[in-house]
Amino acid sequence: MKIYAVRHGQTIFNVLDKVQGWADTPLTEKGIADGQSAGQRLAHVKFDAAYASDTSRAIHTAEFILQENQYRQPRLDFTPDWREYYFGSFEGGDNAVMWGSVARYFDMDTVKSDDIALAHNMTEIMDVRQQVDPQRMGENAEIFWQRMRASLRHLQDHNTTDATILLVSHGQLIWNLAQYFGHFKEAKRPQNGSVAVFDLNDNGELRVEHFNDLTTTF
Repeated sequence: MKIYAVRHGQTIFNVLDKVQGWADTPLTEKGIADGQSAGQRLAHVKFDAAYASDTSRAIHTAEFILQENQYRQPRLDFTPDWREYYFGSFEGGDNAVMWGSVARYFDMDTVKSDDIALAHNMTEIMDVRQQVDPQRMGENAEIFWQRMRASLRHLQDHNTTDATILLVSHGQLIWNLAQYFGHFKEAKRPQNGSVAVFDLNDNGELRVEHFNDLTTTF
């Protein structure tokens, strides 16, 4: 199964550098253009099914992509299964505050998630993120990985093994899929509107063919 996973277009919270997991803000003008650009580069890919997170930023990005497609559009199925990682009480706050709290736990002097990811794996980071949350809200690694395994199984249960899938989701989620399931250790958070291409085998393992791609016409 071939999965074309696209990160949603730029949002207001992206511009303001706010934590945006289950929280949702509208696409900016650039965000609309991100979706249209991704759609143009995917215009000649025949999708058998289309999925998106149930956030407005993912749904609208998926709609822009499908509008550009040269084939008959599949029905867009949007679901909470493909929501971003849930950041708990940090949602809507400054990214620097949340990632700074995680970094201090690891005795690191940074406020950048990419810096932390170079030194620690995603399972450690997600568990620590929950521990440093004053309200102890959100997902830990076990809950998030369970959700991802169930979501991948759903794709396999409802599509043929040779299906081509459009999936519009979120930065950390796509990043985590590449690192954890695809063993693509050099992966970093993908940019808005970028395309990752995964090959999903019958065992639920992903092979990464493209990642954070903003230029290829597929």
